[in-house]
Amino acid sequence: MKANFVILSSLILLSFRLSAQVVFVVDSFPAKTRPDDTIFMASELNGWNPHDISWAFKRTTNRYELKLTHVKDTFEYKLSRGSWQFVEVDSNGGDIRNRIYSPPTDTVRIKVRGWRDMFEAAQRKSTASANVRFLPSTLEMKQLNRRRAVRLYLPPNYSKRQQFPVIYMHDGQNVFDESTSFAGEWRVDEIMDSLYYNCGFAAIVVAIYNDSKERINEYSPWRNDSLGMGGDGDKYAYFVAKELKPFIDKNYRTNPEPKFNAIFGSSMGGLISLYIGLKYPDAFGRVGVFSPSLWFSPKVFEYVSKYKRRADQKIYLLAGEKESETLVEDMKMLEHHLYKAGYKDEDYVKMKIAPDGRHSEWFWSREFTEALEYLFEIRKN
Repeated sequence: MKANFVILSSLILLSFRLSAQVVFVVDSFPAKTRPDDTIFMASELNGWNPHDISWAFKRTTNRYELKLTHVKDTFEYKLSRGSWQFVEVDSNGGDIRNRIYSPPTDTVRIKVRGWRDMFEAAQRKSTASANVRFLPSTLEMKQLNRRRAVRLYLPPNYSKRQQFPVIYMHDGQNVFDESTSFAGEWRVDEIMDSLYYNCGFAAIVVAIYNDSKERINEYSPWRNDSLGMGGDGDKYAYFVAKELKPFIDKNYRTNPEPKFNAIFGSSMGGLISLYIGLKYPDAFGRVGVFSPSLWFSPKVFEYVSKYKRRADQKIYLLAGEKESETLVEDMKMLEHHLYKAGYKDEDYVKMKIAPDGRHSEWFWSREFTEALEYLFEIRKN
């Protein structure tokens, strides 16, 4: 009985530690920070939203505080004053790495050394390759009454062939360029150049910029009532499949067949990539789903369970063991539903769980090549 009591007490203590409240305290910040400024936390837990009211710090006389309950795992974050133009930087105006919270710390003290807009002369150096360019104008999203910036990567041999595979990616700010990224870049242009020169694989990449205020709304067709967000995903999916893809096919040297077109994303972008791939298999025969936010709505499993595999569609699933405590189990459930839908072997679906994987751009960048090798059956020279 005593042993059982000790075990029970340990489990209760462990549960408390994993779910305890954490207080983030900003007690040092630039003197130019205005008294009416609000500081927000943007993190992988709220879709890197720099203006999330529910993640706003409360200001007291000389510091800011944010209390989070039920923090269960390590996560990355940055602070901003409501926009990535007002994100925290170092004392010289340079970019800083994402901050990392690791449990079971219950109080985190933070020094903000500068805000980006307080260093007007500082220019973030672009890391995009010469063969990356913006579309001449933003594209209209007719059902959403919004416009969206799109950036393209054209392969080194673009002028020498008539048809190329196309990879469509969400969170376009993070795809090519450190100077536009909000959480680090994937280095997709460098990766694609390497695949061309080392494997002979060439493809166009279409990076769809997000709208930071509408990102979560657009990246889920289902609403999360507790967050009060989501629900525009079906209209966003229509834009990608029925407006953007036809535009790209009309104006660039693409192969429009589904097996030559991939939809790719991570986190909330992974969730909407899964949705788009299943809803529009005649547009996207290749689907890359990295660390999808399956927690956002249980309706995703219901949606997948009703799906029947279309011929020649392949799906690549990726997660890391050091992401949220539920992600790996959710991914296994997703894989199970896909198996029931007809994706019964690695010819149709492949899942990788990386022991060191975190919910972060460096992880997704590292795994991008392997995902493409599977989806497009790339063979090394």
